[in-house]
Amino acid sequence: MSAVLGVSVGASAVRMAMPAAPEHYGPVAFHRQDIAVDSARREELAAQSIGVLLEHDDHADIGATAVVCDIPHRADALHQEMGRQRLHNYHVVPSATAAITLLEQTGQLGDAQTVVLYDLGSSGVTVSVVDRYTRSVVATETSTVACGDYFDWLVREQQHRDHGLAAPADEWAAAELAQRCRAAKEQLSESDAVCLPGDGGLILLTREKFESLVSVPVEGSARLAREVITASGRRPDVVVLLGGGSRIPLVQAVLRGWLALPTVVPAEPEMVTAQGAALLATPVAVPAPVAPPTPALADLPPLPRGRTSKRQLAIAGVAAAGLVVVAGVGLALGGGNDGNQRAEGTTVATEDTVPPRTTAPATTTPPTSVTTTPPAPAAPVREATSSGSTPPPPPPPPPPRYLNLPQPIQIEVPPGIQLPPGMVR
Repeated sequence: MSAVLGVSVGASAVRMAMPAAPEHYGPVAFHRQDIAVDSARREELAAQSIGVLLEHDDHADIGATAVVCDIPHRADALHQEMGRQRLHNYHVVPSATAAITLLEQTGQLGDAQTVVLYDLGSSGVTVSVVDRYTRSVVATETSTVACGDYFDWLVREQQHRDHGLAAPADEWAAAELAQRCRAAKEQLSESDAVCLPGDGGLILLTREKFESLVSVPVEGSARLAREVITASGRRPDVVVLLGGGSRIPLVQAVLRGWLALPTVVPAEPEMVTAQGAALLATPVAVPAPVAPPTPALADLPPLPRGRTSKRQLAIAGVAAAGLVVVAGVGLALGGGNDGNQRAEGTTVATEDTVPPRTTAPATTTPPTSVTTTPPAPAAPVREATSSGSTPPPPPPPPPPRYLNLPQPIQIEVPPGIQLPPGMVR
């Protein structure tokens, strides 16, 4: 049986989950991988990360991929980036569907029918009221009233203000300081105080101080959750905390107090949607593109009268070009002699010359060259005299000749140009 891959694309990280073999780790255990990304390029980096993972020999058995995405324009950007990576065996699943699927698999929902999903991530908080059995989202709202990035900023400002932490000298130092503030916040979920050294100085923080910094935005997120529940018109049975921010003990305590609902915090709240997507991954058959057959010339339908196909125009252009070449070769071979003389001792007649003469048997006298006297200009037409005599009319012009091309194309051959038989009609 081929393996499957579940992916969730967040503002700060791409998280991948692959179910482990049941005989080794149990039926609901997962391998995981987190990749930090820039929020402005999240879809691009997610597609690249998936492509690199699928090309690795250790994951050659992955036969299906599911990616969590809810926002339409984000989904469009993801499809575009996946196409650039030539990845087609995947499908997009809603985050609520992925979360409910995993929570049912782990048995954490019990007999609850209406579920509140509270997802606190790095860029904001999303609250959704979901019907468990239909997987439909009854009400949802996203806000930046609370988010992990804001919590990190509060910690950094407190360190500058209370402990004289030096301001970062450049972008690299700023990124390093932000990472240490995030690490201090995460460690406070399991300890009462942290001390993190670094180039800019020590970060000293207690849980009590941290909770005083973030209590207002956390209560704002709880108020948002209560408003969404009211707007749904449903009576929820349980609230599930998702996202990395759900690990903060203050968040769990505030939601229990404000919502008065049973609260479930999964073991890996930030991985729930990626793991649920892995359970929903199914192969996607993508047919290979088939080039349309090139029709044969005999299969082309006849053109209506008065219309010319591109192929006929191309033939006419080639024929016209050949006519110019033939004319140029004729002039070059003629040199300074008469246009009818093509080779030594041979005379060729055209419509503008006299008929060919019969060559007499060879005699002892040297051969003489045949010349053609150009016709004299026609005499001007004069009025009839009193004697009634009328000058003879001028000779009619020679009939026009045309290249032998498909109708209705007509290209006239200039007088004096001799072409091979079959090219002129």
